[in-house]
Amino acid sequence: MDPLQRLARIPGVLTPFLALLPRPVLDRLEISCLPVSFDTLPSAEALRESARKLRWALVKQSIYPDLYSCPPRTPAREAVLSTIQRMGPAAFLVDLQADFWLVREDFAPECRVWEESVGSHAGTDLRKFRAEQDRVPHGGRRGHQRTPAQDAVAVGEVPWERYDIVVSVDVSVPERILRAHPRILWVTLPADPGTPTAKAGWKRPPFSWDVNLTHLHRRFPVRPGLGPRTLECPYSLQSPQTWTEIFGPAEKLPRSGCFLETQTHAALDSDGLAELQTLGPVGRPLGSLPDVARTLLASRYYVQMTGGPLTGNGQIEAVMAGCLAVGNPASYVQRSLFLPGLEVDSRPSLLALLRGLEADPARREALRGAQQSVAEYLCFRRPLHRLLALRAGHLQKSPR
Repeated sequence: MDPLQRLARIPGVLTPFLALLPRPVLDRLEISCLPVSFDTLPSAEALRESARKLRWALVKQSIYPDLYSCPPRTPAREAVLSTIQRMGPAAFLVDLQADFWLVREDFAPECRVWEESVGSHAGTDLRKFRAEQDRVPHGGRRGHQRTPAQDAVAVGEVPWERYDIVVSVDVSVPERILRAHPRILWVTLPADPGTPTAKAGWKRPPFSWDVNLTHLHRRFPVRPGLGPRTLECPYSLQSPQTWTEIFGPAEKLPRSGCFLETQTHAALDSDGLAELQTLGPVGRPLGSLPDVARTLLASRYYVQMTGGPLTGNGQIEAVMAGCLAVGNPASYVQRSLFLPGLEVDSRPSLLALLRGLEADPARREALRGAQQSVAEYLCFRRPLHRLLALRAGHLQKSPR
């Protein structure tokens, strides 16, 4: 039986009442049930086709020490591979064909909200932090040849009138530009979801922005609730197609062994690693994005057992890359990508699960496909569907 058919569907009209349930029950529903909309939303292919009829832009400031470091409007695959750290919301560039714009920090005070995150650490020198944009990322060891500052342009140089939807990492565009282009749907993705501005954005987007994204991907986002213009969208907005277009078809690659999340790898002693190595190679996140991707694409399982709690961006990427993610749900902020039977809380239970899956390839592949379908729904289909709906409603609004 298809593992997804074993999950109960909860109608949307009942979803608000889930907030009354105790947290342990709500956590269990995140693993054992699905929203009815899982079956009723358009397919990823249909949503991708609709979205590509619009003109998208993804913007970040050159001071932000993550994501893509390349000249504006660099081709999508090349832009993603230029990332300083993580693959991030690569679906905007790859699936939706957004233009990428690297911009300088503007003088407007709203474009300095990033300081809330950096400034929360005692002793941080903001001048030194800003100066990092004048250094080649990783000293050029990962292929970068220019500094972020060298590739950045002023926000006034971007042809904003070309775009229908603009997604900004933090507040990278000043309000004066938003007011000048009221037909654009302005979307902000906080770099750090824990800052005061990001938390306030759960009820209402900051400043004059139209939409706020949360970094989360809960099946049932009921506690705390969100405002009507805030939507669940992970930092790693991706789909399996994202990975295929960047790294090639994953299903043609031989897979074996486990990819361990960093904290899980660090917590295992030599005996624990040796036990896992009886199932094949054991990998972990090391090196550049292509290095990590190659290891993921060669691994059969993704394992997270301890530490955290994590938001789950590594788990998202692993599932989109074709791994089966298993582990301890308690180590995550949200448990939404787990399916019944993939939960373990000790080394013996982990080994028992993996050995059972190795002995039953058909069950393993059914679970892998089901988990990837859930991930694609939560981390691509649903946020994209909501963004398209908000864009349609936005056109009926009066200008600012």
